[in-house]
Amino acid sequence: MRKLCGVAVVLMTLHAGRTSAADTPVAEVSQLRMYSSFWQNLHHFLYVSAWARRPVVPGARRLGMPMPPGPVVTMTREEQATWDSAVAFYDREFASKDLLDRGMIAIKLGLVDRDDQLTGAPYDDELRMLLMSAAPIYRKYWWPAHDAANREFIADAARRATKYAPAIVERLTTLYRVAWFSAPVRVDIVRAGNNQGAYTSINPTHIVAASADSNSGQWASTETLFHESSHGLIRNVMGAVNAALASANKRADALWHVVLFYICGEVIRQQLAKDGIDYKPYLYVGLFDRAWPQFRAPVEAHVQAYVDGKKTLEQMAADLAAAVP
Repeated sequence: MRKLCGVAVVLMTLHAGRTSAADTPVAEVSQLRMYSSFWQNLHHFLYVSAWARRPVVPGARRLGMPMPPGPVVTMTREEQATWDSAVAFYDREFASKDLLDRGMIAIKLGLVDRDDQLTGAPYDDELRMLLMSAAPIYRKYWWPAHDAANREFIADAARRATKYAPAIVERLTTLYRVAWFSAPVRVDIVRAGNNQGAYTSINPTHIVAASADSNSGQWASTETLFHESSHGLIRNVMGAVNAALASANKRADALWHVVLFYICGEVIRQQLAKDGIDYKPYLYVGLFDRAWPQFRAPVEAHVQAYVDGKKTLEQMAADLAAAVP
């Protein structure tokens, strides 16, 4: 049996409402280090706040998730003007960009381990001063509640995942044909984020997940952690699926992602089922029907056979490519 990385759960406490030169993880499960970072939360909350001011257009894609529930905030006139200016800047400059846009990833990465003055952040003066001006307002009115909710989410997610992490890691690395992460992976838990609730950038693998996302609660948090971390491990499966599609002269750009969803969700479902836990993977909570109905039957037939060890990766990819529209 391949040697697994150690699975540890570390719970720590920080003084809520303060930032430090280096963020401190709240919990860690099998190299997945979860944080509730002030600057990451402020950045994503401004993004969501900008989207909250935009009219809802039927059928139009909204990149930001809905505003999380919270008390009505009454600011001073000066605070309101400063906050409105920051939200307007995000609406003008950032809200129309996906959080996986290269520039948005650079902003996210630039907020890692920053002190109260954003020392060393690779931003121009306008963005740095805007974040600095919004920071005390966010800290005063929203951050204590957001930080508490994030920490509650992290504690629950770590408690659920730790027992099953060794088996999940063993199965996923075997199916992905890669080793697990040799260095810690940063997982930023923010109160609100993109419309999908979580996203991951790679090189380095950096996960962001929203504690207010109703689809990531309870056992779904385990799938969220391992699905998002799978984005840093899926290259061999992605390559096999895309090569098979090319050989079949077909184009299905999202198919590798559906395969990732299915492998990770099914591995977790099987592990939880051993303890009598009836878990429904995210694909089956409307995603197949809403986004990829044309892939459901081929994926269920051929990817399931791969997960069960009845097909090789190459056989699965070839049969899948032949079966999809």
